[in-house]
Amino acid sequence: MDSPVLDTPAGSDMPTSLRAAARLIRDGSLTADTLAEMCLHRVRAVDPQVRAFVGVDEPAVRAQARELTREARAGRLRGPLHGVPVAVKDVIDVAGMPTRCGSNVTDPVAAAADAPAVGRLRAAGALIFGKTHTHEFAHGVTTPPTRNPWDLEKIPGGSSGGSAAAVASGQCLAALGSDTGGSIRVPSALCGVAGLRPGRDDIPVEGVAAFSPRLDTCGPIGRDAHDLALLHAVLSGGRGTLPSDVGGLTAGIVGAQTGELGDGVGEAVAAVADVMAEAGVRVRPVSVPPFDAWSAPRAQFVLTDFLEVHRDAGFYPQRTDRYTAEVAGYLRHAETIPAAVRTAAIAALDELARRLAASCAAVDVVVLPTTPVTAPRIRDCAYEPDQAGRAAVIGTLMRLCGPFSWCGWAAVSVPCGFDAGGMPIGVQIAGRSASTVLAVAAAYQDRTGHHLREPMPMPSRRREAPAVG
Repeated sequence: MDSPVLDTPAGSDMPTSLRAAARLIRDGSLTADTLAEMCLHRVRAVDPQVRAFVGVDEPAVRAQARELTREARAGRLRGPLHGVPVAVKDVIDVAGMPTRCGSNVTDPVAAAADAPAVGRLRAAGALIFGKTHTHEFAHGVTTPPTRNPWDLEKIPGGSSGGSAAAVASGQCLAALGSDTGGSIRVPSALCGVAGLRPGRDDIPVEGVAAFSPRLDTCGPIGRDAHDLALLHAVLSGGRGTLPSDVGGLTAGIVGAQTGELGDGVGEAVAAVADVMAEAGVRVRPVSVPPFDAWSAPRAQFVLTDFLEVHRDAGFYPQRTDRYTAEVAGYLRHAETIPAAVRTAAIAALDELARRLAASCAAVDVVVLPTTPVTAPRIRDCAYEPDQAGRAAVIGTLMRLCGPFSWCGWAAVSVPCGFDAGGMPIGVQIAGRSASTVLAVAAAYQDRTGHHLREPMPMPSRRREAPAVG
């Protein structure tokens, strides 16, 4: 029996990228209110199946769109995102909307102000479109109730699964997520879209619910690396212009240290090196510390951070009965980790980071799979009281992302192929500079078409040139 896929009506004429939409609005070929109606139509048609959104306030969306249309007609464009709908993960404050963090633990109180990242989107003209589902308190990779648009029986990844699924299913052109150990990159890989974990301190995290403050970041999800570059420039306060030429950059290709990979993943990522070489990037193998070595100390550090955040918020143990069994289990486990173990974990992670930096000193970016496997089935990720099954899923999907979080590097995931079952495979490009990793990712995508494939059937899309500027 075929796996269920997205069942959507044809007929909407959605721009193919954020940049295309922005250009069409700027030159008057498209209005913000028309684009908003296209997206609202998609939400009504698609989201009952995908369940990417916590909610979309249609009257509020239309009010924003009308104002943005009036401004454009008067020649008053706010910025490079004028009129483009952008969704926001429900761990990030949006004025007038509650930030529930995917949990019954939080109170349904509307945020008094936008998070700075959301404020920067608005200042650039973005239409804040709605809140997307997150795994509870961003601690997980399955993001119930959201489903993967490529196969509704499979997980979208997490914890920014709603944001990735919304973009992949064409309900919006971009979304904001958060990434502590892979929460933007993992769902972007599993859903076949592009996602950026920015460098440490690139984008403000005030107004974003804390998970592990040393590691927390806020970043964009979009159709491709060019869209991410535009979003990163807006979110980082104007920094992040892509280098015009990647010739002369060096990419280190990670080999056996990734550990076991699923069918088709290694081959798809190996082919990326050939394309990068065609773009002028120097390609060489690089040997890094085994990724499995990071797993135990990283879990010990993150869990104890998570526990401290929830104690400080007055959530745990006071509201234990309102957590899901999964997250309550993580918190109880964190209570058993001694302070000495946490201290040793930090020392081990710092030493691994030192070794990683030394092994990559001669390269500009590191290239490896984003996830070792493609999206697993929802039923294979069911929570078990002893946590063994779910912990194995989290550990597998996050294994190749967490080290770059600890190092404070930027890392982007973009599509690089599909497995035998038609599920997307993501390649991760990591480095010290967001502009460099985005430039290499964009050069790769300019020469490939994996990011142009969509869950089927999908409505027709415009294919205008995406240039903005």
